[in-house]
Amino acid sequence: MKYTLLLAPIAATKGLALGRSGMPSLNGHKAESHIPLAKDAMTYLDQSPDPFHCVHTSSNMLIDAGFVELDDLKPYNGNLRPGGKYFFTRNKSTLVAFAVGHKYEPGNGFKIIGGHTDSPNLKIKPRSKRSGSGCTQLAVECYGGGLWHTWFDRDLGISGRVLVRNGNKIEQKLVLIDHAVVRIPTLAIHLQTAKERESFSVNKEDHLVPILATEVKKQLTGDKGNSESGNNDSNSDSNNGWLEYQEPILLQMIASKLDIKVDQIVDFELSLFDTQKAALGGAFSEFLHSARLDNLASCFMAVKGLVQYSGDKQKFQKDDQISMIALFDHEEVGSSSATGAGSPIMGEAVNRITNALSDGKASPDLLASSVSSSFVLSVDQAHAIHPNYASKHEKGHAPKMNDGMVIKRNANQRYATNVITGVIVREIAKKAELPPVQEFVVRNDCGCGSTIGPIISTNTGIRAIDMGCPQLSMHSIRETMGICDLTNGLNLFTAFYHHFGEVDSSIQN
Repeated sequence: MKYTLLLAPIAATKGLALGRSGMPSLNGHKAESHIPLAKDAMTYLDQSPDPFHCVHTSSNMLIDAGFVELDDLKPYNGNLRPGGKYFFTRNKSTLVAFAVGHKYEPGNGFKIIGGHTDSPNLKIKPRSKRSGSGCTQLAVECYGGGLWHTWFDRDLGISGRVLVRNGNKIEQKLVLIDHAVVRIPTLAIHLQTAKERESFSVNKEDHLVPILATEVKKQLTGDKGNSESGNNDSNSDSNNGWLEYQEPILLQMIASKLDIKVDQIVDFELSLFDTQKAALGGAFSEFLHSARLDNLASCFMAVKGLVQYSGDKQKFQKDDQISMIALFDHEEVGSSSATGAGSPIMGEAVNRITNALSDGKASPDLLASSVSSSFVLSVDQAHAIHPNYASKHEKGHAPKMNDGMVIKRNANQRYATNVITGVIVREIAKKAELPPVQEFVVRNDCGCGSTIGPIISTNTGIRAIDMGCPQLSMHSIRETMGICDLTNGLNLFTAFYHHFGEVDSSIQN
C-alpha cells in the first residue's frame, strides 16, 4: 500500500515569534519535519476503524515491503530462511510479522514489539433490531472501558467483518460504511434536572442506543416486523433463526456496500466508529487528534519500524536475531481469548519459527535458550500530564507530550518493567542519540492500569518492558498526542531492532 502525502502550508500565527520556516523547534527538529510521518499515521488511523481493518491495513503495508504471508494451518518447516520476511494473522484481528536476520543461527533470540489492535467502542449486538418512540435504532453493546459520554452527538459509521454465503462456501468480507449513518443524541438541557446536568451519568443500556432512522422506513421497505421485540411475521420467508432478528435497513446497507443480496448475509461482527478523520491540531500543528490512538498509534509505529529496519540492507544483513511485531486483539477486555496476548500465539510463534529454522530439530534446550535471549517491548499509549488535572499525576513522574517515549513502572507488577529491562531501553535510546525516555508511575492513591507486558512475560518467560507514547483523553472517542512522539517512537523501535543485541550483551546477567 502506498500513501501519498499532501502537506498543506501552515500559516504563521500573527504576533508570535517564529523561526524562518514559521514553525517552532521541537526536540531539536522543526515541528514541520514531523508532519510527513504524522500524515502517514493519519492515513493508517482513518483506514483502521476496527481490529479487522487494522490488520488488513497493516498486512498491505507488509506485503508492499516484500513480506510473505504464511498459511498458519501448515507447518513452517521448509518455508523459512535467514533474510526472509513473513507474517500471519489469526481471526483477521491479530497479526504477527517477523524478519529473520541474515546471520541468524538457531537458538538466537527474538526482538519483539507488542501492541493491540482493539479500542473501546460500541459493538452491534447479535440481534441488532431495536426501536423506540417512532425511531429505528440499533442494539449495541459496550466493548471495553470507554469514556462513553464522549460518544454522544458524534457522527458514527459502521465497520467490521461480514460472513457472506457464496454458493457452498462462506466468505469473510470487510465492510466500511464511512458516513454518519447513526447518532446518539444527548438529552436537551431543558429536560434535565440540575442533578442530572451536574453528573451527566450514562445508563449504558438505555442511553447509548444509536438512532438509525425514523420508522417511516417501514412504509418504504415493507418491513412490518416488531422491532421492539425482535420478531417478524411468523409466516415470513426470512425466518431462519437469525435474519428475522436483524434490522432490515442495516442489512440493506451492508448488502449495498458489498454488492451482494441480503439473503447472502450469514452473520456479522460490526462496530460503530467516529467518522471524523484524524487531524493535526494546535497553533503549530504539533498535536494529532484522532480516534483509537490507544493503541493504533503503537501499531502504526510497530509496522513502520519493522518495515523500515528490515529494508535497511546494511543493518539487516548483519543481524543474527529475529525482529518481530505482535499485534493482539482483546487487550481492552483482558486479553483472555484465542487471539489475545493471553493466548498461546506468542509462545507458539517463537517455538514454530525456531524449529523451522533448525530444520525441525529444535530441542527443548534450544527453544529455552531462544526464549531467554528474547525481549518484548510492550507498547501501549501512556498518560501525559493534563494541565487542568495536574494533581492526578505523581509529581516526579509526569510525562509530557512531544517530549519522548514513556517507560511505565509499577512495583505491584501491573507493568512488566524492571530495573534491567528499563536500563536496556534507556541504553538503546542513548546509543541511538534519541531523546531520553520519560517515566510514569501512578500515584499511591490512584488505581493502576495494566497491559499486555505482564501477560506475555507470565505465559512465555520472555523479558518485557511496558512503555508508550504520552497522550491525553485516553479511551475518549477522540484522543490527542504529540506528533514528535510518533517520530520518537519510530526511531526508538528501529534502534531497538538495531542495538538490542549489543546492549543486552553488555549487561551482566
